[in-house]
Amino acid sequence: MLITGGTGILGGLFARHLVAEHGVTRLLLTSRRGPDSPGAAELTAEIAALGAEAVAACDAADRDALARLLAAIPHDRPLTGVVHAAGTLDDGLITTMTPERLDGVLRPKVDAAWHLHELTRDLGLSAFVLFSSLAGVIGGVGQSSYAAANTFLDVLAEYRAGLGLAATSVARGLWARTGTTGDLSSADLERIARAGYPPIASEHGPAMPDVALGLDRATAVATPLNIETLREQPRQVPAVLGSLVRVPSRAVARNSDVPVGSLARDLSGLPEEEQRGRVLDLVRAEAGVVLGHPAPDTIGEQRPFAELGFDSLTAVELRNRLGAVTGLRLPTTLVFDHATPAGLTAYLWTELVGRTDTDDGPAERPAVDFAAEIRLADDIGPATEVHRVVEHPMEVFLTGATGFLGAYLLRDLMRTTDATVHCLVRGADEAEALERLRANLRWYGIWDQIDGERLSIVVGDLGLPALGLAPERFDELARTVDAVYHPGAMVNWVQPYATIKAANVSGAEEVLRPAARHRTVPVHYVSTLGVYVGRDTGGTGIKVTDPSGPGETLPTGYTQSKWVAEQITELARDRALPVSVYRVDLIAGNHRSGACQTRDFVWLSLKGLLQAAAVPGDIPVRFRLMPVDYASAAILHISRQTGNDGRTFHVCGHTDLALGAVVEELRAHGYTLDELNWDGWRERVTADPENAVVPLLDAFEVMAAAPDAFYPPIDDRETVEALAGSGIKCPEATCELFNEHVDFFVRKGYFPAK
Repeated sequence: MLITGGTGILGGLFARHLVAEHGVTRLLLTSRRGPDSPGAAELTAEIAALGAEAVAACDAADRDALARLLAAIPHDRPLTGVVHAAGTLDDGLITTMTPERLDGVLRPKVDAAWHLHELTRDLGLSAFVLFSSLAGVIGGVGQSSYAAANTFLDVLAEYRAGLGLAATSVARGLWARTGTTGDLSSADLERIARAGYPPIASEHGPAMPDVALGLDRATAVATPLNIETLREQPRQVPAVLGSLVRVPSRAVARNSDVPVGSLARDLSGLPEEEQRGRVLDLVRAEAGVVLGHPAPDTIGEQRPFAELGFDSLTAVELRNRLGAVTGLRLPTTLVFDHATPAGLTAYLWTELVGRTDTDDGPAERPAVDFAAEIRLADDIGPATEVHRVVEHPMEVFLTGATGFLGAYLLRDLMRTTDATVHCLVRGADEAEALERLRANLRWYGIWDQIDGERLSIVVGDLGLPALGLAPERFDELARTVDAVYHPGAMVNWVQPYATIKAANVSGAEEVLRPAARHRTVPVHYVSTLGVYVGRDTGGTGIKVTDPSGPGETLPTGYTQSKWVAEQITELARDRALPVSVYRVDLIAGNHRSGACQTRDFVWLSLKGLLQAAAVPGDIPVRFRLMPVDYASAAILHISRQTGNDGRTFHVCGHTDLALGAVVEELRAHGYTLDELNWDGWRERVTADPENAVVPLLDAFEVMAAAPDAFYPPIDDRETVEALAGSGIKCPEATCELFNEHVDFFVRKGYFPAK
């Protein structure tokens, strides 16, 4: 019997189990360090005393080394079974993953398993056991790479079983003591246990594969569950556990003897100072639980949560716990919005005092002084040489090409001009940035329409001063570009204004600099009609001259940031800079192929409906679907026509599809969509924390309550006049157009399989 990772804690446990319980006398325990591994000598002596042998140094992820090891096994003592227990952890947010970190996790799991499969498939093994992980079944906080590695093991087991080969993958929960938990802190282990997944006791774990082998299944899950803990946090229960964990209809408060809904009433009977003190105690207590802090009452009121050790994962856990205790519906960005215990206390106190049990409206974000945000650096002004319109640009600076509209602007600039297009792209270096751009354009099926000889990659970042460019590179752009197109932005429907500001507001200001430093060239800023969200027009189309915002009335940090950026462009216009603004509507996919982005509110919402297999009944929502190829063509045509400089244009469609029609089309595609009342639908959606619409529920509810205000009618007469005679017209929103999108999303795996 061959055991990879055999000298580790997990491998050693199963080596002892195989010898003591199954009478195995010939063991080959492999690890990269072999006999030199810590504890290997003791393990070898222990199993030798039981009549078994031996230990060898071999990196199973090295195919040649593994082949040599297998070839050295005596013919009179052939290999009859494999146990793959090797593995390592390197947890972190997916945004922090690097190729090196990913390889460090995949190599000992994935590469080694595949080599074992290929090199032993003709040996007639009676057992091929893979130690997978629960992380691959339900996901794991910060465990993207580890989950992927273990999912591969599960799939490999199914693949081998399909070939008629021995295969059993055991997706185990967290072990109380294994080599793969060595990088987890006690706070991490406590956090996982608090989620309802207590560790597996070492004395019980070794018998789990015995049970799995007797099930005649290729894959099995072996883990303890704390059912009561899981029931207390129904929104966090994975859908796969739904039949095991019958959750109540609403969350239950934890770590408090105050029933949900009564905290506000209890506070109302106390003096204000005591009210605030009690809320601060609550914040400290829950923060302490999340962090595993031994004395939460000592946590400083003004100490930033980031300094205390909160990251995006633990911040969401704190938000969930406070929401359960207070009964409030709290924003996902709660801890980012209120960055200290004192700030969070003030916010919760305001929400609780004067709020009744029936109040369940979305929580408001902290106040931003938007008037103070509207400013333009003094050094941004017109140069002596001014070009207000450039009909035939030869050098173009483009942001946002790794986005949606920006990708099509790049394609159409290649089609309609002879310009070299300098694309601002984030990346560690030019090669990585180019790969990001290439992958994005391939998603939309337009990479082959790009002339590589006229493509220039500018490695930088909208959120950094001078766009993150070296002074000489920035100056070179300022001297050579003929026009600037700026659709780039951080599009996020959850993050607050403060988080988005750097890319969307400061970035807009930085983009003006190269257009004004040595010679003044036109800047084409792409904004959004979202700056009018919530406007009740009484059915009258919003004109370009109608005031937008103000920022305080807009529902998301994204729309607030775009509004502030628009005000900055007005300051630039006041300084005689030729800045044109294009407020675009909801952008749909290519009207011919349906190729579309996945991060838009509409498509995220529809994916959420499909994931829940349910729709809220009788919501009079209508979606305007303006194809991206129309938006791109319209902007580029208008931008190069004399007389259009320094103006604002509304770029939109005028036909729409009702949600009811969209639902019927989805059903025609084979999707099951139950029609539920609002409360029933919301309960089903929130039962799955991975549902795409969960972070957008507040916005979805606003849209459902006032669809005409969410998508008010738009007057685009300036755009229509500017396009007259060009042949550029917005295609109608039809069921055929929508079905092109569905087919595209299914092909890409974005919509669930029917």
